[in-house]
Amino acid sequence: MSYETITNSLLLPELKVVGHTFTTRAFSYYHCEKASKMEVCPQCATPSQSVYDRRLVVIKDAPVRDKTIFLKIRKRRFWCKPCQKPFTESIQGITKGHKTTQRLKRSIHWACENFSDLEKVRKHFRVSSGFIFKTYYEHLERRRKTRLYDWPKTIGIDEHSFRRNRRLGITEFATVLVDYPNRRVMEVVDGKSGPALSLQLAHIPGRENVRNVIVDLCDPFKNFTREYFPNARLIADKFHVLRLLNPAINRRRKEITGDQRTNPIRRLLLRNGYRLDYFQRVFSLDGGSFHQ
Repeated sequence: MSYETITNSLLLPELKVVGHTFTTRAFSYYHCEKASKMEVCPQCATPSQSVYDRRLVVIKDAPVRDKTIFLKIRKRRFWCKPCQKPFTESIQGITKGHKTTQRLKRSIHWACENFSDLEKVRKHFRVSSGFIFKTYYEHLERRRKTRLYDWPKTIGIDEHSFRRNRRLGITEFATVLVDYPNRRVMEVVDGKSGPALSLQLAHIPGRENVRNVIVDLCDPFKNFTREYFPNARLIADKFHVLRLLNPAINRRRKEITGDQRTNPIRRLLLRNGYRLDYFQRVFSLDGGSFHQ
């Protein structure tokens, strides 16, 4: 395979191959350099063609046919006359200060979502577990930022038990905020107190746009909603309202029919009304006097 073919099919767009070295059956090194004759200073945007010196860097790229690719790039440093100091040329596809290509990181993102376990990802790319975690979390953070938007018109707030703090003997909670119009979780924050929620939600703009907040009936959420969303009205969550009504309904049912599990009226009263036919509904209303 010619160097021109390798450059066009495998390497980054701004690089050209000047040499090739095979070390083992698992690794392959390509000696590369940037093809441009001029670079622009990142500080003052002044073009420069004066090469100050050259430095060799080794960059790890995505594997090809299970063979790990390393790019040995001879990077140039140009001299900027207005700034009176050198600067290093940038290469498309390689983040400044990193020793891996963005293509390798994208491949790891794909593998994390499609491979069965982390061990297979680590062996395939020949990287550490720490690097996989760091790379994937960076990808998730970028994805999270792209999905952030202003507060919608209607939101829901509820807490979920997160873990048991054995040292303090308490249960720690996480608060979930739901975007009702788009039917998706908008944010998850630690704790459920008003100050903690205000601090962790300050990065989301447009809280004055919120008109409806659906919450349970606990005081911390009601107080937080009144202070943080001044234009919103409080709406009690249907689930929590029914949870408060059910004990009273059950007490009244036991007064009328008792709590014998074999009582047919008990089974009918506990069943969803939409699942009752006409005769069952009449049987329940008559207190069991109607016989089929």
